Amino acid sequence: MAIVRTHLIHQEYRDSVQLMRAASSVSKEIDGVKIASVMMGTKKNKPLLEEVGLLTPEAIIADANDIIISIRADSEAIAEAAISFIIDYLSQSVQSSHDSTLLYRSIRGALTGLPDANLAVISVPGEYAARDSHIALMNDLNVLLFSDNISLEDEIRLKKEAHSKGLLLMGPDCGTAMIKNVGLGFCNIVNPGSIGIIAASGTGTQEVMTLCHHLNLGVTHAIGTGSRDVTDTVGGITMIDGLHALERDTSIKLIILVSKPPEANTMSKIVREIRNCSKPVIINFLGKHHGYCDFPNKSVTVDTLEEAAYTAATFIQSGKLTRTTIQFEDEVKVVNSLREAKQRLHPDQKFIRGLFAGGTFTFEAAQIIRDLLLTKDSLYTNVHLDGTRIIENVKTSQGNTLIDMGADEFTLGKPHPMIDQTERTQRFLKEINDPETAVILLDFVLGYGSHPDPVLDMEDAFLQWKKNDRFIPIVAHVCGTPLDPQDYNNSLNRLASHGIITMPTNAQAAKLAALIALKKDKTEIK
Repeated sequence: MAIVRTHLIHQEYRDSVQLMRAASSVSKEIDGVKIASVMMGTKKNKPLLEEVGLLTPEAIIADANDIIISIRADSEAIAEAAISFIIDYLSQSVQSSHDSTLLYRSIRGALTGLPDANLAVISVPGEYAARDSHIALMNDLNVLLFSDNISLEDEIRLKKEAHSKGLLLMGPDCGTAMIKNVGLGFCNIVNPGSIGIIAASGTGTQEVMTLCHHLNLGVTHAIGTGSRDVTDTVGGITMIDGLHALERDTSIKLIILVSKPPEANTMSKIVREIRNCSKPVIINFLGKHHGYCDFPNKSVTVDTLEEAAYTAATFIQSGKLTRTTIQFEDEVKVVNSLREAKQRLHPDQKFIRGLFAGGTFTFEAAQIIRDLLLTKDSLYTNVHLDGTRIIENVKTSQGNTLIDMGADEFTLGKPHPMIDQTERTQRFLKEINDPETAVILLDFVLGYGSHPDPVLDMEDAFLQWKKNDRFIPIVAHVCGTPLDPQDYNNSLNRLASHGIITMPTNAQAAKLAALIALKKDKTEIK
């Protein structure tokens, strides 16, 4: 019978990404660890421990400045070994950071040592993040607010403070940004250039910036807004302030906006600002089809992240702001894949199963696949998109199913799939054993913050797939560049070596998966 053990590290703070990495590492390194959770002892984190059965008496009394290590394991010895492993892991990571980073205990202390600094990255528990963001703004620092669990009232107050001082507050829950070609949070390495991005989506930003890189374009700024910015309650404060900031920057020649559709009043505000902007703007409000905000020579709307990048390439090369679409870059690969699928799929194999690390990739794929399927409301997912159905049980697929594995229901007390793919791997093995699965759709996100080798993380599962008697094609997309530490080209080559069909964009991967499930034998999509 499994036992639960807890250890507290008193009065020591680490950010959530570092703690999730520690939890992920121990689960892989020590056999017999059922669940490992490492998090700060805040009021908001304790219910997460309770949800997974790890809220012990020791965890209950933990202070918000304490690190809680909670382990469920097969034995006392395994639990103690896991706790020791995590303590050593955190200790080594501190030593590594000491070797290369100046450490300060407060924002004001940091400003004393770095008087020319103009941006602060805030990654502390939510109940302290608003306070620290306010201090940063009062000291004339722009803010990247990585923390979540910030109240809506605090978000609005902080964004108004930033606006009044001519500063940007990116977030809260802003996981990706780039300023002057320096990546912040989960970000890829791309060439600098004349494009600026403003986005309410982390993986949406990463897809556009990496595709621009592959098209020999350059991105210098990527301003994250946080997902709530485009609600009418917040009113698009950061998106509009970001537009003004990029308009003032003489190095930026083209602006790209990426988001789910803003709410009505905020949409009107943003459209008005675009109309008055002196620079061309490409708008990709996912889930909303093009044509809703086109002003000749001023702005153009596109349907997908891929179209945003291709339209940018057309503008940079020709000076013409024209929506540019593409069906497939490699027609031969697509034709061969469809021919093989039509010949080898069993009649009972009818459904797409998409397992995504990126929430925006889930949403974009759902938008594309929804429009290609012949039956209305025949796509189930855990993201909210008109024309799709919310799945009844996220743990079990029904019909055509696309799942954001980074949603809260999968990450309570567990690392995000961009860091640890254990949960996604288990779901993958379940899908390959379902006789109705026709095709599996995957994304792999490279860059700073992500797993050091996400393809390797799933290779054991791929070996199980190859042993399966049933033919089930896998279509995958890798979001990254050759400059990223995970080695983009090697990731593609290893996927291909397993027989996985790799596509250059999330949109093309989604289209191909839909055509395979529909048993099409041609690539023409009308």
